[in-house]
Amino acid sequence: MRDDDVMDELLRQALAGDVPELSPAFDASVMKRVRPGRLATTDRMVIVVYSVMAAATAAWLMRDLEIELIATAVVIAAPIAAGASAYGRRLAFGA
Repeated sequence: MRDDDVMDELLRQALAGDVPELSPAFDASVMKRVRPGRLATTDRMVIVVYSVMAAATAAWLMRDLEIELIATAVVIAAPIAAGASAYGRRLAFGA
C-alpha cells in the first residue's frame, strides 16, 4: 500500500467510531471556574474608600490651579480613560 492509502484507511477507521463527548458536569465546572466572581461587601467598601480618598487628594492637589485648566484636563482625559477602559474590557473578555 502507498502512504496515501494507509492514511486514508486510518482516517476511515477514526471517523467511523463514536464522537467523544464531555459530560455536562465538566461543562458546568469549566463555566464555574471562568465566570467572573462578584466582589464581597468588604472589597466594595475598599474600592469606595479608595475612590473617595483619590478624589479628595486630587482636588486638594489642584486647589491652586485655574478652573479652566482643570476643565480642559478633564475634557481631554475623560475620553482617553473611557477608551482605555473599553479596550481593556475587550482584551479581557474577548468581545
